[in-house]
Amino acid sequence: MPGRGARVRTESMIQRLSKKPLSDGYELWDKGYILGALRLFQCKLEACPPFEMAPCTDAVATILEIIEEVDEAVEHYDQAADKYDTINKKVLGCLMRAKSAEAKGDLEVALKLCNEGLVDHDKGVDIAANQKFQFGRLLMTRADLYAKKGDFDAGLKDVTAAIGLEPGFVKAGDAVHLAHYNKGQIHQQLEQFDAADKAFTAAVTARPEHFASWEALCPIKKELGDLPGALDAIDKAYAVHGKSELVRDKAFLLSEMGKDDEALQVCDKAIENPPHAETEALSGPAESVAILHKAKAAILADAGKMDEAVKALKDALKCDPNDQETMRMSADITTTLARDYLQQNNIPQFLDALIGHVLQSKPDAPVAFMLEAIEKGAISVP
Repeated sequence: MPGRGARVRTESMIQRLSKKPLSDGYELWDKGYILGALRLFQCKLEACPPFEMAPCTDAVATILEIIEEVDEAVEHYDQAADKYDTINKKVLGCLMRAKSAEAKGDLEVALKLCNEGLVDHDKGVDIAANQKFQFGRLLMTRADLYAKKGDFDAGLKDVTAAIGLEPGFVKAGDAVHLAHYNKGQIHQQLEQFDAADKAFTAAVTARPEHFASWEALCPIKKELGDLPGALDAIDKAYAVHGKSELVRDKAFLLSEMGKDDEALQVCDKAIENPPHAETEALSGPAESVAILHKAKAAILADAGKMDEAVKALKDALKCDPNDQETMRMSADITTTLARDYLQQNNIPQFLDALIGHVLQSKPDAPVAFMLEAIEKGAISVP
């Protein structure tokens, strides 16, 4: 009888991911795969060396806040602050306390903590090279706080100073693209679209895989009337992180450029082979495909092809029967079709004349009066 083979032991996901470098987590984050980044950082927390505990906890806290798990985010910010203090990175400890206060909604406390951490910078003290990324991150956070308070000039001053320091998450220089991105966001809020374009372009020049900057460039290019540039930005964003929303935006943009046939082809191709966005882990692929059917319906409806639009919406409802937007679109198209039918057959004019005839006489039996008026030809039937 043959002997049983030796048992093969496999690594758990925690063991496997905990061996990944921190840079892998930041790369996933830049590409918009924040759930994957969160999973990697959380697994690293289970087994990482002490010097990585603070940045891991910091990253977990920030992503938890992004996905609106605020209570957990605050808890991790506070833990990260203590861990940074332990390894003598006081500026980052101050940053974590500021972000904790901000997450709790106390912008004034957050700003006060940033000011305390930036005393040396604000006094013009030379910042050591190995300290620049710490001060850079704190400057970006204070810039964001200023912008939230409406002090955009102060925000731009801080984020420009951060760019000068070339801040990074792991080492100086790694995250200068984030400073450019933050600068672009402020300019966008001020509707300074040329400046926003330059800032977001600088971000993707520094980090071509930064999904959020490519995504932000599309509406900016449209505001500037550069539709080919907007189309290129969508394609570049899609190459980094394929999402159905980007296919939809590309189809709408092509339609706006007078290329309805190409727009519909883009939708059909994606429907046959849907992009695998990370968000499907939460929503499922059906929602992504429904987005594409709705995009088709909108383009067809704008082109006056209502029957085809109705079919596309029925396909969308097959993917996601409870989608409220699809239901609203269906109702709008049904209303439009009904209105067109009535107008083509002069029904509104006929009813106006009939009701006017009734109101002139105000009979006791209005329905019978209307029937008699129609039979005797007092009112012309369309």
